[in-house]
Amino acid sequence: MSDHLALTLPLRPHETAYSFVSRLAARNGIGTREFASDMGVAFGTVIDAKWTALERLAHLSGAALADLMAWSPVHVGDRRHQFRGETFHARGLKEPTVRGCPVCLREDVDASGLPPAQAMAIRGHWMPRHVTLCLRHLHPLVPLWSETDPGRRYDVAARMADIAGTVLAGKLDRPLRDPAAFDLWFERRLSDGRSDGWLDQFPLFPAAHFCELLGRAAFATRIPKWKEMPDDVMWCCFDAGFRFASPGETAIRRALTEMQEMIGTPMDGPKKKFGDLYDRLAHDLTSDEYRPFRNLLRDHIAETWPLGPGDDLMGEPVHTRRLHSVRTASQATGIDARRLRKLLSEAGWVKPAGEGREDAWELFDAVAAEPFLRSLAAGVSALDLQRQLNLPRSQFDLLRQDGYFEPSVVGSGHKPLWDVQAGRAFLDSLLAGAEAVYVPMHDWCDIAKAAQRLKIRPGEIVGMIEARQLSRVGKHLGRDGYAAILVNLAEVERLLGRPEARGLSIELFAKTVGMRPAIAMRMVRTGLITTTTGVNPRTKAAQQYLGAEDIEAFQRRFVTLRQLAASLFMSWQTVSASLANAGVPAFAPDGDDFGALYEWSAIEASFCCIWPRNDAGSSRAGSQFERAPHVAASRRQGLDPK
Repeated sequence: MSDHLALTLPLRPHETAYSFVSRLAARNGIGTREFASDMGVAFGTVIDAKWTALERLAHLSGAALADLMAWSPVHVGDRRHQFRGETFHARGLKEPTVRGCPVCLREDVDASGLPPAQAMAIRGHWMPRHVTLCLRHLHPLVPLWSETDPGRRYDVAARMADIAGTVLAGKLDRPLRDPAAFDLWFERRLSDGRSDGWLDQFPLFPAAHFCELLGRAAFATRIPKWKEMPDDVMWCCFDAGFRFASPGETAIRRALTEMQEMIGTPMDGPKKKFGDLYDRLAHDLTSDEYRPFRNLLRDHIAETWPLGPGDDLMGEPVHTRRLHSVRTASQATGIDARRLRKLLSEAGWVKPAGEGREDAWELFDAVAAEPFLRSLAAGVSALDLQRQLNLPRSQFDLLRQDGYFEPSVVGSGHKPLWDVQAGRAFLDSLLAGAEAVYVPMHDWCDIAKAAQRLKIRPGEIVGMIEARQLSRVGKHLGRDGYAAILVNLAEVERLLGRPEARGLSIELFAKTVGMRPAIAMRMVRTGLITTTTGVNPRTKAAQQYLGAEDIEAFQRRFVTLRQLAASLFMSWQTVSASLANAGVPAFAPDGDDFGALYEWSAIEASFCCIWPRNDAGSSRAGSQFERAPHVAASRRQGLDPK
């Protein structure tokens, strides 16, 4: 081909490079891939907006290179793109469905005199998933086509040829709507960059994503979380979240408080209240660019929720209670909530009934009020203790025989009495570090059922929890007291040393230690985790399990970030930062990513943290840490490098 094309086209305002090269190919009567190849570049490099490819395209077509680059997302690796000075994830920019404004496309045809496939162009500012409206015509963006293969998806001229008749006939037209505040903000960020608004201090895509999640949480008070929001009304979620978030942190906290008080009780937990807002920020959106929003939600929950042992805060178990509500204090003391509120209000801890919030949300400092609550303690009968701790009589009798739940007052002239607060504190200690469980599945059992199925005494299971031999303890969020404590049946059976116990499946083991199952499978395939072959009791097929020796071998060499954080009673963020500051690398042989997994040898080389080689049998890392004398200081001060 010559240095300059004889047949060329003008670049449309905001047009992407892949749209332009596809139209240019159609103008020259050739397929897009073949045209790009003849031009000396691969079509994929144009889609990715590689500088050399766009420079060649600009030279041949006469278009300005700066204009070609301006609205073309540049792929920078790891499914991330640079667009308009911002970083976007592929899910937020290059979805399989291509959208556009049919009015703009008709104008393209009217203004050019060219065939529709050569005239209609895709604009770059239609690509972000948070853009839902053409501000020029106030027409919603509509799906034009869907295609999973990027080469076909972005062959714009070929796809436009398929839909041109539909577009020109107005069959894709939708009712117009006025722009929402979110629409105007997002377009301004794309066109002009950051301003001085509160959200403008953050990168665009995380800020818009936070607005989306916050808006969805707000709508969940009226629309069930399981029900998908139709695409044509998603802009309502974006805008609702933006209106809550744009004034700043105080307004966001106020909105979150209104949401959590609107439906349900604190017992439902923040995950159930906030849905994807909580789930995504706690578990998926863990990068630094989401940190401000994650910290905001975490701090809000910690300051406004009566969380205690067994609860979960942004993926981390709660070990100690900071706040009580009247309701949780009533459960802890065994005192009727109405009477307790009167006592608390007279002592100045809460507002009187009718003046403050409902009992479930009327909060006070649990640590400061502990002496006062302890002074209210009164002995109760065995039946009252069982009722208040949700402890069946048969379980109470068996546990009493094993030395648990000793009475606080014993005398020859009266029946023994029990301290409800002491009993509640004991149950809380069993729930320290527990996982929140909404629906018990996959071998989760309460202690009574596990003991019955394994034909052992419940005291044996309680002893395993006390000794931290169980790597997983759960808290059933739909129950209270003793009945809320869950254990994994297979793990208990394995610890009993029964020869018929099949061990843990690879998936269950991964969940036990806080690792993604896919990573555990990869470690098994590469020999980093040893397994034992057994027979699946249901399918009768051969299956790989981790027996006691396999688990012990893993624990001797590795520890996950979740295990380390739970063992030190610290958040995983704090432990992760301490490890990074000390230069302790995650386990990544030959650059292979195994997530937040560390070798004990690497930790021991940098920290005052010694692995007790003579106690490899414990499956819960916390027990090893607790035997080391330096751990108390490390818990108070954080991990201290040597």
